[in-house]
Amino acid sequence: MSLLRPADRASRRLDDRTHVRYRPALATSLTPPLVVGEPVQTVLGEAIPLDEVSFVVVDLETTGGSPVDDAITEIGAVRFEGAERVASFQTLVDPERPIPPAITHLTGISDRSVAGAPSLATVMPSFLEFARGAVIVAHNASFDVGFLNANLLRMDYPTLPGPAVCTAKLARRLVWPEVPNVRLRTLAGYFRTRVQPTHRALQDAEATGEVLQGLLDVAKHLGIGTLGELYHACSARGRPNFAKIALAEALPRAPGVYVFRDRNDEILYVGKAKDLRARVKSYFYGDERKKVQDLVASVTRIDAIATRGELEALVLESRLIARHLPRFNAQGKRWRRYAFLKLDPSEAWPRWKVARSADLEGDAVFLGPFGSSGRATLAKEALEEAFPVRRCTRSMGRRTRFAPCALADMGRCLAPCDDRVGPDAYRAVVAAMLASLEAPDELLVLLDRRMAALAEQERFEEAALARDRLGALAEVLQRSRHDRWLTGGRLSIASATGEALEFVGGALRCEDPTGVAPVAPIGSPAGRDRADELAVVRSWVRRHPGRVLACDEAPAERVAGGRQLAEVLSRIRAADDRHGRTGGTGTTDGRTGRRR
Repeated sequence: MSLLRPADRASRRLDDRTHVRYRPALATSLTPPLVVGEPVQTVLGEAIPLDEVSFVVVDLETTGGSPVDDAITEIGAVRFEGAERVASFQTLVDPERPIPPAITHLTGISDRSVAGAPSLATVMPSFLEFARGAVIVAHNASFDVGFLNANLLRMDYPTLPGPAVCTAKLARRLVWPEVPNVRLRTLAGYFRTRVQPTHRALQDAEATGEVLQGLLDVAKHLGIGTLGELYHACSARGRPNFAKIALAEALPRAPGVYVFRDRNDEILYVGKAKDLRARVKSYFYGDERKKVQDLVASVTRIDAIATRGELEALVLESRLIARHLPRFNAQGKRWRRYAFLKLDPSEAWPRWKVARSADLEGDAVFLGPFGSSGRATLAKEALEEAFPVRRCTRSMGRRTRFAPCALADMGRCLAPCDDRVGPDAYRAVVAAMLASLEAPDELLVLLDRRMAALAEQERFEEAALARDRLGALAEVLQRSRHDRWLTGGRLSIASATGEALEFVGGALRCEDPTGVAPVAPIGSPAGRDRADELAVVRSWVRRHPGRVLACDEAPAERVAGGRQLAEVLSRIRAADDRHGRTGGTGTTDGRTGRRR
């Protein structure tokens, strides 16, 4: 569809007050070509190099500062193909209203100057054709583009597709505080432009165009090479550390891991990215978070490790964080809060304990890791509700005896402390409890019914606690099932892209120039320092199912309890979504496991 309204579709010839100057190779007539049905300004791909972008630098003179109440008196524009100036456009415009004396004094444009000048309705189609397919540039672009768009809407034209490039904003990111301000005259002096601004549209557009070229040269040295990166630089809110964007210039456009270092070569932050160069540059585009600002203020060097794909980057990031503990990687250090449940069958009267680490060398049984000791406590309480093993923390040998607690009289503890149960009967209960972890159907049904009964009795706080206990236990049981075959010896998987992924005990074999790999097998349950690494492998394999090429442990899951686990977790997570809760099974106190 043509951009001209029906009444305007006849070809027009500009009068002697409108000047369009093209190179001979581009046009041979002053008659504007007919506006065709294409976008005036193409939304170009962000990856296009700047030297391939068409820019139209525009400047307006107006009767005042309001796009609603004031009118345009002059339009000047210059077109650049990359760094080469190829054409200019200039015309006076009849504002169809008196020009205030103050404006005449400032610009030299009077009512007499615009007498007989074409109207904006006559001029606009020619300007749109001149700017077609280009990125609009202006100094204080919100003013000029705001006036143009307001008038386009009044004339039933579509507005200019954005965003426009503002040389004032760009200068504030690139050359301030080397210049005292970002006024056009100041920047023209800084870049020593041939044309100086005079408050006339074409001269100011020419000066702005030369300032733009100077800013693009500075941007190139700072690593800004594409239109998308230029847009980011214009929208960046923070200037103090923007020049450090040059540290990312040599980084590859590939997946991998990046490492921020300070002047002492200490690792500040480790991150992963699908495009290393683009991701690192995004830190310098004005993220207002204090933590990010502190990070970029401290960084003096950025290293990159290219990887074969996303999974290798995830694993390498996890290993580097666990090894170096960078102070800005808050999330990556959560593993230090992880906890386990431990039951040692060699004890006289075994019981569940919350442990900070898992020693897989002995005979002890471990569940976990849990995200916190609070989550571990919830799962512990769920097991103790179902099986009356002792809960007291007092050390007990085979012949240790002392007065029982209230739980014994309530029938919720076997109470070996006063000979209510013998060693054989107690161990039979412990054996049944451990068996229920392998086939948890009856255990889950029991806990689920107890939660429902509390809810029916309107004991809602107790029901909520029972629900959290059930959720914590179900989560760890399901996760341990997934991890068992993933960490069971050697495993080779062909990814969807055909890449062969080799695992040994859950640890991905990959090239690592930092010396972190090769590493020992992870095992199950994973230690606190390897839990995040196993988590990213588990998550990636679930999201990117591939073909198993070889394995020591069959990639299978026990049937018993699988359906019940899935149903329980599905119901709990659905309830979380309905109530806007996070964390899977609620927020709990890290010391007691109780809901806050």
